[in-house]
Amino acid sequence: MLALDDYRLRWLAFSERFLAAGQEERDRMVAGALEQGLPPGEPSASFDPTAGERATVEGAVIAAAGLFDDLGYALHNPDLAWHLCGHREELEHFVTKGWRELRHPSPDFDLWGYWCDHLDPTREDVNPVVHYAVEGRRAGLPTLPTLGTMPDPEPPGADYAPRRVCLFAGYDGDGIIDETVVTYLADLSRFADVYYLADCELAAGELEKIAPYTRGAWAIRHGRYDFGSYSMLAKELVGWDVIDTYDELMLANDSCFLVQPLDQVFAKMDATTCDWWGLQATYDDFDDRAYERLGRRLGLDEVGEQMRQLGLWRYSDFIHVGSYFLCYRKRVHTDPRFRRRLDEVASQSEKVTIILKYEIGFSRLLILAGFRLATFVDGILAYHPVYRASAFDLVHEGFPLLKRQLLTENPFETPDLHLWKERVLAAAPDADVDAIDRSLRRTAPPWSLVRSFGFRTRRDGTVQPPGHVGPAEFAEEDRWVPTFDHWWVFPVDPRTGVLSGAVRGVFEEVRDDPSVKKIVLLGGRRVKVGGENVAAVPAESSAGQMYGLRAATLFCTLGPRADVNHPLGRRYHRFVHLGQPAGLPPTVAALAGSGLQGGRPLPDPAYDARLTRAVVTSSDTGTDAAGTRFSDLDPDGVWELGSPRVDLLLRSEDALARDLRAELAALRGLLAGRRLVLLSPATGGELDLAAFATWAADRADEVLVAVLPTSGALPRVPSPLVDLMDARWLERNTGLRVPPVVEMAWRLAGVVVSGTPADLADFSPTGRSAVAAPGTEGVPFEVPEDTGGLLSTVEKALDGHVDEEYAAWGRALHAHSDGHSAARLVRRLKQTYLPWEDWLAGAEVTDD
Repeated sequence: MLALDDYRLRWLAFSERFLAAGQEERDRMVAGALEQGLPPGEPSASFDPTAGERATVEGAVIAAAGLFDDLGYALHNPDLAWHLCGHREELEHFVTKGWRELRHPSPDFDLWGYWCDHLDPTREDVNPVVHYAVEGRRAGLPTLPTLGTMPDPEPPGADYAPRRVCLFAGYDGDGIIDETVVTYLADLSRFADVYYLADCELAAGELEKIAPYTRGAWAIRHGRYDFGSYSMLAKELVGWDVIDTYDELMLANDSCFLVQPLDQVFAKMDATTCDWWGLQATYDDFDDRAYERLGRRLGLDEVGEQMRQLGLWRYSDFIHVGSYFLCYRKRVHTDPRFRRRLDEVASQSEKVTIILKYEIGFSRLLILAGFRLATFVDGILAYHPVYRASAFDLVHEGFPLLKRQLLTENPFETPDLHLWKERVLAAAPDADVDAIDRSLRRTAPPWSLVRSFGFRTRRDGTVQPPGHVGPAEFAEEDRWVPTFDHWWVFPVDPRTGVLSGAVRGVFEEVRDDPSVKKIVLLGGRRVKVGGENVAAVPAESSAGQMYGLRAATLFCTLGPRADVNHPLGRRYHRFVHLGQPAGLPPTVAALAGSGLQGGRPLPDPAYDARLTRAVVTSSDTGTDAAGTRFSDLDPDGVWELGSPRVDLLLRSEDALARDLRAELAALRGLLAGRRLVLLSPATGGELDLAAFATWAADRADEVLVAVLPTSGALPRVPSPLVDLMDARWLERNTGLRVPPVVEMAWRLAGVVVSGTPADLADFSPTGRSAVAAPGTEGVPFEVPEDTGGLLSTVEKALDGHVDEEYAAWGRALHAHSDGHSAARLVRRLKQTYLPWEDWLAGAEVTDD
């Protein structure tokens, strides 16, 4: 059988020829590959298939091999929407997404089992079913795991007192170890030797907090979530040789709050005969209706034999033992299969695959191998008991933990969760609910808690959802709720969560104007702004909706729906677009996550364009572009006033607000006299950050290279580059709790490197140089061809060289941007609702 790298090369070469061939040739190629394997060959250097092209080739091979059950896939994936339009949409979904989500092509093919046994489980570039079709089948590889049996485990004796080692996974967005985690570790250390690993950078002194309760503690950013920490601890930091000296291996993490001591848990489980145990198990198919029909909890033994059936449509259909607290006895943690799986934990493109591959994957591995499972909670409650009201019932039964996600996200819309403190204390009177509350307020996005605690029980027993107006009612609300001309909405940039850019420029102009009601709509970051008559509220809250419904003017950077995630109509609200003054659209890699469930897709740009009523431009070029891109503006909807964003660059420092001056001071402290090279990748991948890291290391005394994307991209930033989007690092090293306003960093930059033409143009009024990233299109000046040319150009720019073609291009696009654009815009807006002409006439009479 081909080595995996050889297979990958041959498959790419096959795909390239397939895509270039006609249908008859394609059929012959597939038939040959199924019968004889992939022919030798290598793809051309330029071959880079799109996701759709890859799916086309994979689908053709899988269909010809007869390895896909269309009807079964549709029936056993009811969470997916099928159009039933006559083509093989089920197969299309499978090759596009389904195989990575461990949705099987038939119950006779276990994707993750095949992946782990015959491929490389750390890679996601080979579809297991395609590999089986052209390689594995001819080699006789099994598509289902082996069903094993084990002798019954020995019952623990009356004096069983195992030595335990606990691998504990931590993470904190602010780079600290929360007081609730310290409390948890202190109690856990009474029962196990604890080794702690945080998947993040921690502030100085944080690990010392837990030193009395741990045998070892580290903070290493690896990006593989909790199972990545377990894997790194077992394989590298603690070592299997050390784990071998213990009777039991525990896995635990900080996704829970300890609400009562662990004594009852360990007393019960130490007397239980099993090979491995967890606090509770859940089963997706055992939902509320199934629970009500049965009238009791489902016994573990009742699902045990079913779980040992090899045929399975989806991994989510398997029993799920919570990985936040697991214990494996020696027969398991010395098993080579178990160790191999834990050693091979890899980063995943989707968080859900962490659950499927590792949480459920380990359960399936051990159950099929014949290891006996037990849980502290007797039986299985309706899915998923620790994320709903049943969590409080479990605490009454001695359950020691409360899941953080229950309080921050309320995934099952539990009513009256705002009373969580009272419900916890009723079951665990000594729980430190105030410490838990402080942790929630510090770590959870404000809109998340508003929603989570917003479900209330009415007097008739029905549930009133949070104060959000639903989409069906919003249009009616928008029709009759009055709007106020002097109420203006300033949304944070949906890509970064920071109030910046042209929207910030306008805000600064009216910050202290009491005649304008300023509503700042926040995302997930804890942004603080001052001023008179200012309301800063979460965008996704009832307050955010209320203010939005009543505001006559809303500013936007990307578009009405992208910036304000509520269905406000243009008939009652004026959306003023500030993000394309030069006629160049901003780049969007991702939205930062200001929707109810976190991240959200970018709205249809054509629809956003139709909602827009006015556009601010900075030149004739921008005005011409606005007329093309925005087809439904008001008759006087193009305002050629210049860019308020540029005001933030040209305004004198002493005229800036105190918080902006504080940002400048913090950044200057970070620079410590060095020159700043600011990288602003558009997609996150077009700049070779590793090369910049090497370049910066050689010039560490003279230059600081920082990364501050404006597009929502979040690339991995290698040292010694500074990631200005990393709020944890910033607070530790500069005192800033949120990323800086982009324009404050621009004010200090000696050179900006960007792949976004709009940013390149907007930086030009500073008179300093901006350098286009290789591959940047749509600019009339020279663009470096590669990283070497880019670094050379950056060095010239640091020496004071400014490309004259770039400078002339920028001046032309910002002909009206002179540092006073926001003032003109404010006057233009006020003229729409104030008796401006009467005032002017009165002033003229007075002068006479």
